[in-house]
Amino acid sequence: MASTQARLGQQALALLDVALRVPCIFIIDAIFNSYYDQGSGWVGATGRVLVRVIGVLIFTVVLLLSQKALFKFYTLFLAVLLGLAAVLINYYATSHIDFYSAYYKAALGFRLLPRNGATLWLGMAAVQMIFGIGYVFLLNLQSVFAALVVLDIMIPLWGMMIELPADVRHMIAVVSGLALALNTAVCLAMRLKWFYYSCRYVYLLVRHMYRIYGLQLLLEDTWKRIRFPDVLRVFWLTRVTAQALILVYVVRAVRRESGDAAGGAADGSSDAQGYLFSWDVFWDLTSNLIISGCDSTLTVLGMSAVISSMAHYLGLSILAFIGSTEEEDKRLGFVAPVLFFILALQTGLSSLDPEERLFTSEHSESL
Repeated sequence: MASTQARLGQQALALLDVALRVPCIFIIDAIFNSYYDQGSGWVGATGRVLVRVIGVLIFTVVLLLSQKALFKFYTLFLAVLLGLAAVLINYYATSHIDFYSAYYKAALGFRLLPRNGATLWLGMAAVQMIFGIGYVFLLNLQSVFAALVVLDIMIPLWGMMIELPADVRHMIAVVSGLALALNTAVCLAMRLKWFYYSCRYVYLLVRHMYRIYGLQLLLEDTWKRIRFPDVLRVFWLTRVTAQALILVYVVRAVRRESGDAAGGAADGSSDAQGYLFSWDVFWDLTSNLIISGCDSTLTVLGMSAVISSMAHYLGLSILAFIGSTEEEDKRLGFVAPVLFFILALQTGLSSLDPEERLFTSEHSESL
């Protein structure tokens, strides 16, 4: 029983480790695929290139962190997000919400908050209390400082409850935000020593392994330690799934608008047909997903990782069907993605035009 729980705990940590490394791949891919205006001069171009290089280096370091250091990094990052959310809620509430007037309406006109002022105040106080407790817990503050931080977050709401003048409420919200920002900066500065030693540990470990085992074993160890194939699979599948949802939503919206413009039927059959796609539409969606799924080197790597899993299980099924037990026959899951990636590099797959990229990717997969 204990061994089963331990194994489940390790699997949960492995899944969380992979999930926390995926955003780094998304950000690095976005940096590589971002475009900029080349007519802004060499100073602006140099500055943008420098920002790109620094961003890639930072998120590469985060990607290569150990599991413990990665969890601690995201703990601090989540604490900063909670503090920022609390400050923004206080500032926006003191600037745009009147508890004792009519409905509060957002920019789109939706009625988001209740008419009763006391209910609204209690709801916002509960949200801010949750944010404050989460902030304190993640930064591991002592009891006295924890109480002061929660009090600092709640003070702007108290000023609104007792109906202080608008200028005073704005000033209280600004001072509260500055105090929370100062506390966050101090906490992060105190943890810079940990970040320095973590980076130094990674550097010394990499240098030690490079000197003893060489570059190949170093890359293999890092590849396994950060579970890079799993990270690439999750990155590519998440990206393709998000793009598929967006494309389906756009197609349905266009159909709905065209149906309204043509005075479409109001019966249930027209609504049911909105969920169904013809073969041509389905092929166009699939082609767009294939084209966008290999538009950069990282996405080609992600597609290779997905092909690796598919080829591995397909090869095992074929071997089980023919009754083969040779170990050499079980390398299809390794050979297929390597061959696909080499062919993609040779043909410049990510830099081709969309139509050529579709034909080349299908031809590479068939090979």
